[in-house]
Order: sequence, then C-alpha cells, then structure tokens
Amino acid sequence: MGNSRSSNRDTEDRIDLRGDGRIILYKREGLKNPKWQARIRVPGATGYKFISTKTIKLRDAERFAENLYEELFHQVKMGGSIKSRTFKQVFEEWEKSITLIGPTTKGGSWTSTIERVRSYALTYFGSMKIDNIGPSDFQKYWLWRKENYAKKKPSNATLGRERTSIRSMLNFAVKMGHIAEIPESAAPKNNGERRPTFTEQEWKAVVRAMDGWLQEGKQKATSRDRFLATLYFLVLVNTGFRIGELRKLEWGDLRQLEDGNNKYVVAEVRGKTGTREVVCQKGTGKLLNKIIDLRIAELKKQNPDDPDLWKPSRTELVFCHHDGTEIKTFKRSFHSLLKFAKVPIMKNGIARTIYSLRHLYATQRLYEDVSPFHLAKQMGTSVEMLEKHYGQTITASAAAQITKTRLKQPKAPSPRYFED
Repeated sequence: MGNSRSSNRDTEDRIDLRGDGRIILYKREGLKNPKWQARIRVPGATGYKFISTKTIKLRDAERFAENLYEELFHQVKMGGSIKSRTFKQVFEEWEKSITLIGPTTKGGSWTSTIERVRSYALTYFGSMKIDNIGPSDFQKYWLWRKENYAKKKPSNATLGRERTSIRSMLNFAVKMGHIAEIPESAAPKNNGERRPTFTEQEWKAVVRAMDGWLQEGKQKATSRDRFLATLYFLVLVNTGFRIGELRKLEWGDLRQLEDGNNKYVVAEVRGKTGTREVVCQKGTGKLLNKIIDLRIAELKKQNPDDPDLWKPSRTELVFCHHDGTEIKTFKRSFHSLLKFAKVPIMKNGIARTIYSLRHLYATQRLYEDVSPFHLAKQMGTSVEMLEKHYGQTITASAAAQITKTRLKQPKAPSPRYFED
C-alpha cells in the first residue's frame, strides 16, 4: 500500500503509512520546526496511541512508527493494551479496586499495603509510564529509597515488605492489560538482620514503669487507652501472638484447660499460617480478667436496665473501644511507655516495635529450654525461621528434650473468669 497524504486545519501534513488508517503521521500546525507525530491503531484494541516520533525527518519518523506498531500489535496479541498509563493513574485505579473487594485473603486490611506504595513509590514513579518501568528503574529506586525516608532509614526487611506491596499493584496492572508482565523489582536482601527485642533488664524496667505511666495517664483523655495498652503488651509477651492475631481475638476464641492442679488459658487464633491453638503462659488469665471487669463496668453504664448485656459477648473483640469496635494500633502508647521507662526505642540501629514483644516471648521461651519444635508450632512459624532469627538462643537450648503435655478438654466457659 502506498502512502496517502491529506491536510486539515489541525495539521500541516498527514500521512497514512499503510493506507488502512492504522499508522498516521502528522505535524502540528503553527510550529516553526514541528516534529512528526504518530497516531496508531491496533486491531483488537480500543482507542489510539498518540506519540511524538521526536524527529523532523520523515524517513526516521516512518521507521519509528512502523517499529512501534509492531511492538503494540504484539503487546495486544499477548493481552495487553496500547494505552500507556502513568504509575499514578494505575495506582489510583488499583486503590479503588482493592478497597471494593473486601479484606485480604488472610482477613486483614489493605490499608497498610496501599500506604506502603503511596508513601514513596508513588512519589518516585508517579509520572512515569508504567509500561516503561523496568528492572534498572527499580534498582535506582531502591538506592533512592535508602536515602529518602520520613523518620528512620529503612531496613532491608522494610524494603522487602514495600516491594511486596508494589508487586500487588503491578499484578493488578498485568490483569488490566496495562503491562505485559511484572518487571523484576528485587529489593535489597535482608542479610540476616536480627529482629530487635528487649533484654531481661530492659523489659523489667518497662514493667516497673507501667504503674507510673498509668498514673500519669489518669489526668489525660488517654487513661483507658493506656490501661488496655499495658494489658495488650503483657498478653503479647505471655503468648507470642502476632499483632494481627491479638487484634482480631474474640472472647469466644478463649477457653480454659485443666491438667490436674494446673490450669491453662488456650486461645484459638487465625494468623497468616492458618488457625492454630496457643497455650498462654501463667498469669494471662488474670490479665484477661482485668479486661472483662473493665468491659462489664462499661456495659453496665451503657445498658443500666438490661443485665443480659452486662457481659461481653463471645463475638466481641478482647481489645476494643467503648463501642466494641476494633482498636487498630497501640503504637503511640508503646513509644510513650518506652520513653517514660527510659528504654530506648532504637537498638543496634533498628527501631523496636510492638512486634518486638513477640520476639521477647520467643527468646524467653528458648532460654527456658522449650523445644524449638514445640515453640515453632505454638508461634505459627517454622524451626528454620526460629534458627534464622534466634539462632544464638537456640544454640544454648539445643539439648532440651521435647516436652509432652496432656490437657483435658472441658467445655468453653463464658468470658468471666479465667484461672491460671
């Protein structure tokens, strides 16, 4: 097919390279040295691809447009789209999509996933065409990210979680046809960074400071939050729960078991490795009873004429607001308590978080010669992960014998009260 030329008020020259309207070259009117523009249509795709050839030479423009047409034709054939979107446009589309599909497959919220992408990747990649972002761009991004942060330099583990969130968005982009495949985006490896926890002396200092911290809070609106926060932290140290597991724990998930004169509180938790049962350390029942007393007082005040509503229901969250809704985080309380106790948040260059309490539980259990096999099962992890993060502790307790415990299974009690 020969080239066909035409002109109109919008363009000085118009060339149909194939004679079928699939590749149109044109120049914009009113420019001194206009470059050739291309409008490309591909069978099976909707809309057009408009792009500058970045050249004033017709032959170079023709070659550019023909090569691009072949690339787009192949892209559409593979299920892609000819419409290039920016990273920001795809992010906005992805954000709207996942907020409508409900919780994650593990029952969690998409909020943290979205925020990990919004905080830095959106700033860096925002205006870039998503189908032009490749492995080299991600290599540059991780270098940039190491030097750009709000409060503290990100660890490789943090960047790994960020990469997982970005890949969630890129996976969406593939499904929507914005890109043909997910580009390699490997983040810096963790290199075996030890998860920060507390020494025995540090944790004792935190526990000793709790009463004073609570007294200080009585003069503030955060009094209830502080009271529940101390119980929340102590339960974590007594159980090894993941934060999300404790946040979703309901009264109906708890029961009491007896083995002779010994009594245990057992919790059924739903975590990232599925559902498992956790045997709580001695003293956990007393902590839970304090929460029950608090809720009974609150429910009596809310329902003074209906005694049937004075006890928390089996489906109520153990840690909840006055109205029974979920408490999302105790992060601010955690930092406030450490500051009050004069225990530094940073340890070995890494910030301690509430998750450090799970690590404290693990190290305490291992120092007490608890079987790594049983501990891994209790914590919903693997012996390999324990070796990776607590290898120095396991070495000291490797000779421990696997213990066996037989627990009778009585009926689950109502939320009031536990004995252990």
